Amino acid sequence: MKKRKPYVAALALTGSMLFSACGQSTDVSQASATTTAIDISATEADDSGEILLSIEENFDGTTDFWQINGDCEVDLEGNMANITARQASNAGIEIPCENFRGNTIKATANVASANSQVRLTLRYNIYGNTSYVTIAEGATSAGVFGNISGTVSIPANASDCAVYIEASDVRDITVNTMTVSVEGEFIDLTNTPPAELQDPSGYDSLKELYADYFMVGTCLPVSVIDNPNPEFLTLLNTEFNSVTPENELKPENVLDAATTLADPETYNECPALDFSKADPILQYCMDNGIAMRGHTLIWYSQTPSWLFYENYDVDGELADRDLMLTRMENYIDAVMSYCEENYPGVIYAWDVVNEAADDNSGDMRDCYWRDIIGDDYVEKAFEFARAHAPEGVLLFYNDYNEYYTSKQNVILDMLRPVAEAGNIDGIGMQSHISNMVTPDAYIDAMNRYVDELGVIVHITELDVNAPLSANPLYDQGVYMQRLFEAIIEAKDNGTPIECVTFWGLTDDMSWRSSNQPLLFTGNIEPKPAFEGVVCAITGDEITIPDDYVEVETDLSSISEDYEDQEFIGGPRYSATQTIVGDAYSGDYCLENSGGDASYDGYCIDVTRFSGTTIHYSFAIRSDAETVSFTADIEGTWPHIEEVDTSSGEWVYVEGEYVVPDGMSYLQVYWESSDMSAFYLDDLVIEAA
Repeated sequence: MKKRKPYVAALALTGSMLFSACGQSTDVSQASATTTAIDISATEADDSGEILLSIEENFDGTTDFWQINGDCEVDLEGNMANITARQASNAGIEIPCENFRGNTIKATANVASANSQVRLTLRYNIYGNTSYVTIAEGATSAGVFGNISGTVSIPANASDCAVYIEASDVRDITVNTMTVSVEGEFIDLTNTPPAELQDPSGYDSLKELYADYFMVGTCLPVSVIDNPNPEFLTLLNTEFNSVTPENELKPENVLDAATTLADPETYNECPALDFSKADPILQYCMDNGIAMRGHTLIWYSQTPSWLFYENYDVDGELADRDLMLTRMENYIDAVMSYCEENYPGVIYAWDVVNEAADDNSGDMRDCYWRDIIGDDYVEKAFEFARAHAPEGVLLFYNDYNEYYTSKQNVILDMLRPVAEAGNIDGIGMQSHISNMVTPDAYIDAMNRYVDELGVIVHITELDVNAPLSANPLYDQGVYMQRLFEAIIEAKDNGTPIECVTFWGLTDDMSWRSSNQPLLFTGNIEPKPAFEGVVCAITGDEITIPDDYVEVETDLSSISEDYEDQEFIGGPRYSATQTIVGDAYSGDYCLENSGGDASYDGYCIDVTRFSGTTIHYSFAIRSDAETVSFTADIEGTWPHIEEVDTSSGEWVYVEGEYVVPDGMSYLQVYWESSDMSAFYLDDLVIEAA
């Protein structure tokens, strides 16, 4: 492995925009186009064979870095790529970036679209499995171009890497420019083979260790079933006794667009369905005695918009309430019936409704289902599911950030009438943990659902980001041990926890691969996180690694003036940070933009100041009414400062804050009141 300084070949690029989703996508074979991209097997190198570290496409015909992804048509006109006839939300164009594996990349694009959101996604192959990772996403509108970009790390063991454009819907997308480039010093792995896969057959078995407590599951992409590397199925069969298809039973992968749209009259009340993506997983589970959670029936995302229109015509009128209730019931019935008739007894639980609670509004999420049917669409979905579910199959509501008090309130208000009607059996706590919520707060949230709704609990999509600490993987392992000790104690005390599912087999297969959130490395080597889960049940202590770094008390100040065009913090969720001009002082400041919610901002780890008083000062500017300086503490977010930025001018702020004691990980962040961009300069955080 060698490092090289970047060589950049600029190829006439203007500004760029794009976006990318948290949900997983589905690989679709390349289709023909009105304008067909040429073979681009050599497009990541220039004429001399030097690797290009900035792949830039402006669609003027002078470069051919792009190719088609999925079932769509692409016309080049006026230095733009017009993507039409998109048959799936992930259909669009992509830029291969095979030579960038092992590096952090920045992807940028400039697009316009009538889709509510357009996305940039990284796709790669990892030992025969296809993985998808969000890069960035944002809202756009037809005829109005906007810019968005994001960074992501590509695993060193990846192959067939590409960045592609997709959207929340199947409407047209126009792309002005698209760029994929290496961030920082380039690591050249082009001649370095992937690490050797480990044999997991001798590992401690989680399903056996926890047999007296709950089932232990994983999500599974269909690519694992016929993977030429048997180690992945060995890992599945050694560790897990429950499976959730990662994408294969989501609506966009079950709805048969081609058949339905070709004959809308025949399928008016029930769209045609195609289970070819899900069949291999269902068959494998039936053949091997593995139980399955069905995921998911009704979801605002990854459900094509044509489902909600009269005659399935997105250029026509929206269907009315009665028609959508009919389609909803028929869809739920058809999916449940197919799975039970062809794979009897395999599916023991269904996520009937997924993510219907909004993160920001304190209300239900706006979506087609709600807009057409009304607030009772969740009640109706569970009513239909109860009517058509096979005997003994459990019905769940599934959501993320479910351990935060504000989100709990929305979920509980929404589900009370469902519970009163006897149509729900369980709460699915996704548990995508990014800030290491305390185990006590997590269990308290769990018990609140149990007590107020009378349901059982499945932890459905567990992953835990490795912290930004001196010993991230060890600290992650310690947290996992404490979390599972709390889960075990809760179970012993009567909390009805029936299944814990990890959202992926390995870090490199995770939708959050850059954060190393799972139990095994990309080549199936057990991590301290795995040992932590084992130790929680055996009573042992996690091994301190040989390279453990003793952390000395460090109260050194944090200072950022951005004149070196660098910063030590990072994005909170899907926000993007960029160094720009027009500073408070000097030449440069930090811009925070993009994201899906107002709390998607810029964050800094201040764990070192735990138990002390800090003095902070910074300059802030935004077009938002206010920008808040906020702490992230155990599922609460106290505003340290609420700054009036309505003037649009720079505001200088300083003050003191007492940092709570005993925090294993604590961050502060800045957020604007309405998702407007904000600008930060001359930041200092120091012990008072």
